[in-house]
Amino acid sequence: MTITRAMAITVAVTCTAVGLASPAWADEQLDGDYTFVDGPMTTTWSITTQCSAELTCGGTVSTSRGWVGAINRVAGGPWTAERHDVSTGWTCPDGSTGPADLLYSFDPASLAGTVTATSKPGVCNDPNAAQAQQPISLQRADSPPSPGIITRLPFGLAG
Repeated sequence: MTITRAMAITVAVTCTAVGLASPAWADEQLDGDYTFVDGPMTTTWSITTQCSAELTCGGTVSTSRGWVGAINRVAGGPWTAERHDVSTGWTCPDGSTGPADLLYSFDPASLAGTVTATSKPGVCNDPNAAQAQQPISLQRADSPPSPGIITRLPFGLAG
């Protein structure tokens, strides 16, 4: 009788642990409205994602500036979204702009990240492509902004 009771308790505890652990992948998703923070500029990003049991996730970003694109995450990695040939993705020293490819990358826990801009050859009269990075973040639209100062680099990258 004692062995049967001990086995029943073990099975119950194991089933409860498995039952509580199995939907953990749902916590990895980004769903809802977020405020994209790029220095002093903000944009609303509406994000919908789905994740597999292996924690590989994919979805769509739709911004208040009209950009719609894919957002992805592989297990253990950051959230990433890419934009190619953004006509004003790079700001030159004289204030003119030129095309660039943008890669947004966010930590899944803090949603802090970076945007990497790669200019196209010929932008700013430079025959070579240039690359620059700056800090960005996502914040739930219904949560208060986090404190901190974000330094703005000399190119406009708001989504």
